Amino acid sequence: IFTSSPREPKAVTSHVVSGTMLRMSRRFPLRPSGRCDGCQPWSTSRRSYQASRPCRSAETKGDGISHEIEYEGLWGAITTFPKRRPFATNVIVATVKTSVADLIVQKAEGKDSIDWTRNGAFTAFGFAYLGIGQWFIYVTLFSKLCPNAIRFSNLSWAEKLKDRAGQIDLIKQTALDNFVHYTFIYFPVFYCIKEMINTVAVKDAEKPPTDKGLIERGLGKYWKNCVQDNIYMWSLWVPGDLLVYSVPIWMRLPLNHAISLAWTMILSSLRGNEK
Repeated sequence: IFTSSPREPKAVTSHVVSGTMLRMSRRFPLRPSGRCDGCQPWSTSRRSYQASRPCRSAETKGDGISHEIEYEGLWGAITTFPKRRPFATNVIVATVKTSVADLIVQKAEGKDSIDWTRNGAFTAFGFAYLGIGQWFIYVTLFSKLCPNAIRFSNLSWAEKLKDRAGQIDLIKQTALDNFVHYTFIYFPVFYCIKEMINTVAVKDAEKPPTDKGLIERGLGKYWKNCVQDNIYMWSLWVPGDLLVYSVPIWMRLPLNHAISLAWTMILSSLRGNEK
């Protein structure tokens, strides 16, 4: 018979713990490489920290031009359409505006009937160039040439007054629009499209004999009128552009078309009857 001493329970406990740890070490052996699939290695070196990107739900909706807006019903869809679909709005407004402006001028001229060939030239110009082409120029190209343009346009008026970089881009856009875009792109395209529509509408027997091509004829007519055309253009659009490039980006082209309605009426009265 052995009598247990007071120290024996500690010895038994120590033996049990040692046995448990031995079984765990056999079940989960240490890997000498210090590396496991999908796990970080155990190391005493300092670990680098990389911040995760914020989730998309936390990001601002919209791309700075179009906006994701919740609406209800048909009226809500109509009133929010310009912000949700600015490109489609631009094409629709440009086409309708240009056609209506010419019709107003034709009526004001006291014509007995509408010259649909003339109106077709303005409508085609409004759709192809003012609707589609100017989107690329004003939104895509100008935003690259003037990197502060979109940010500046979306600021409040109080913030615009303090933003010097945005103010410089405002002046830059106005100068590029009036003295580069209108003079060397807008008018040549207008005269060429107008010449094309007039050429298609005139019967072969009525066409005057000429060895000049369509583009050459169109540019030739622009050359005769370029001084007067540009003076009229600059007198309206230099102050107009300062306003257009100051409003929020989604409102830029609709406001541009509002001012352009007056300009198209001027252009129609100046060049609409020319063949």
